[in-house]
Amino acid sequence: MRWWRADLHIHSTLSPCASLEMSPARIVAEARRARLDLIAVCDHNAAENGRYVRRAAGGEPVVLLGMEIQTAEEVEVLAVFADEEHAFQLEQELQQSLPDIPCDPDLFGDQVVVDEDGEIVRRVERLLLTPVALSLSEVVRRVEDRGGMAVPAHVDRLPGGLLAVLGLLPDGSWPEAVEIAPWTRLADAVRAWPELQGRAILRGSDAHYPTEIGRAWTELLCAEPSLAELRRAVQNAGGRAVRPSQETKEEC
Repeated sequence: MRWWRADLHIHSTLSPCASLEMSPARIVAEARRARLDLIAVCDHNAAENGRYVRRAAGGEPVVLLGMEIQTAEEVEVLAVFADEEHAFQLEQELQQSLPDIPCDPDLFGDQVVVDEDGEIVRRVERLLLTPVALSLSEVVRRVEDRGGMAVPAHVDRLPGGLLAVLGLLPDGSWPEAVEIAPWTRLADAVRAWPELQGRAILRGSDAHYPTEIGRAWTELLCAEPSLAELRRAVQNAGGRAVRPSQETKEEC
């Protein structure tokens, strides 16, 4: 085993709030510059560009299919998958649960599927940056039932952070790992939210611009950069471990 560097929270041109420079090829180039071994492209309620990022990467870095799902409670959850089939199955269900609001590019930004060669595949007309009509617990269940891993995103941050929005971890069984914001000191997060004690804490860049990729990351002590090994590292199985990077300076 050795330490691998992972950034599981990267947006692409399919997120209306992200730069149109976040093409698959550019994401891969920036991920390599940042010496990332494992990445996940997590657009809002959409996974399609992950396919093209994976093709552009050719295994370097390893690319997981992902989404940042906005639940009915307006809590955001990262969902990462090893395979395209299950990611796209869930994506289709999410699309059916999205309100039918057109995306006004002048107001929200463009939502563009771009292939590994930089060619536009299509534009998504329905606004993706809205909550789906599914509860937090239902979203987690659907992710895990398909073999994916659910990670509450930037739990300490408004908007969208589970703890910041709800003020607590709801009763029930919850994912073992949570993500904190790129600029939050780990000690401050645990002090503010004792519920985090004993949980695996990850950090991602939440990159919306190319230069933000790899500004924060999580190191995994495991056998290889993969979803299966990520799970074992979160569980500290067989000496595996995770450790978040230092916080980055918050940009105004």
